Amino acid sequence: MNSVFNLLPWRFRNNFIKWHFERNGANLEALPIIIGLMPQLENEGNLHIAANVSFRAVRLRHRIRVWKTASLNIGENVFLNDGINICATLNISIGDHAKIGDQTYIYDSDFHQVSPDAPVRQAQVSIGNNVWIGANSMVLAGASIGDNSVVAAGSVVTGSIPANCLAAGSPAKVIRTLTIPEGWVRP
Repeated sequence: MNSVFNLLPWRFRNNFIKWHFERNGANLEALPIIIGLMPQLENEGNLHIAANVSFRAVRLRHRIRVWKTASLNIGENVFLNDGINICATLNISIGDHAKIGDQTYIYDSDFHQVSPDAPVRQAQVSIGNNVWIGANSMVLAGASIGDNSVVAAGSVVTGSIPANCLAAGSPAKVIRTLTIPEGWVRP
């Protein structure tokens, strides 16, 4: 299906992209840019995709799930690389100009109890504007990443990462602050 999809003339390809997102209840500001495989969408809640969002899935398909009463907001000019998994059971927000590396997982729920006396944790996830999340990272329930920050590859974000810093590790901790000029956007 995808090999045939990539050979379609642009007009038909664009109509198919629009149909794929709209049949899954996505609210599109503009047609997303699809490079490679179409994302697998399961939307029962509120999925909002702003303008100029790029889904690059040359090797691995994206999986995006929004549960009933949950919301996922993807800002303008966001780039999602191969094999990203996003699951919103409550609320996930990805800011403008964010870049998310290969095989990154973003979840706002732990999904299972760790012990009988511990409830399943659900908490909003917030990813700021101009954030870069390296490949093979995890952003878990309750995580907050400030504007202009960088999360190193392979990191696990469980808490709050302030704006304008580099964070790494499991759990991710601030390594150093970054000097980011006002209005600068990562290329």
